[in-house]
Amino acid sequence: MKSKYQAYDTEMINRSQIKNAPYNPRIMDESAKKRLKKNIAKHGLVAALTWNKRTGNLVGGHQRLEQLDALEKNKDYELTVCVVDVDEREEAALNVQLNNPSMQGEWDLDKLAMMSEEFDLDLSTDLGFTDSDIDFMFEGDDRFSQLFDTQEKENMRGDLEAVKEARQESVERMKERNSIDWFTVIVFENEDARNQFMKEISIPKHEKYITEDQVRRLARK
Repeated sequence: MKSKYQAYDTEMINRSQIKNAPYNPRIMDESAKKRLKKNIAKHGLVAALTWNKRTGNLVGGHQRLEQLDALEKNKDYELTVCVVDVDEREEAALNVQLNNPSMQGEWDLDKLAMMSEEFDLDLSTDLGFTDSDIDFMFEGDDRFSQLFDTQEKENMRGDLEAVKEARQESVERMKERNSIDWFTVIVFENEDARNQFMKEISIPKHEKYITEDQVRRLARK
């Protein structure tokens, strides 16, 4: 029996029927786009896009569709989509919810390491993590540094070490001066909001001190 909570149907439509939502707040840098395109080229599109029949707008899947267009080289191809029929307000809410990392959980590092070893999955080529992901998200966990021992990581090690050194120096200066005149305290709504912020600026969530350069890096994205 179909779940009463399934609020979509599926339908085969032409690419030309799909409009990008003009308000879509999701962005992706060129490096991430290349990784996504490579993933779709290798595995195909394995999850349907979500499309609002009432407005013609894409609700979820803008980045995947962009890379699919690049691969297809023909915008009038057909594809199966999840179809919803909602007003613009609900559409906008769904657009954010479908891409909201705080609603998608965090990594269980033990299970991630086990999967990588058991299925012989490379953290970069197979799972899509970058050098910075490994160095910051999994910092201090030898299982990941060993699995991600590549020439690319070695080439950028100096830059990453410089970032770590600058971060440690800032911590030490703060401890020494113990002054409220040169730092700002950020108050988050809750722990999840703080963890998400730290993830966005590629700093481990257990870190207590960050530099202005790290915050400016987020603003430049």
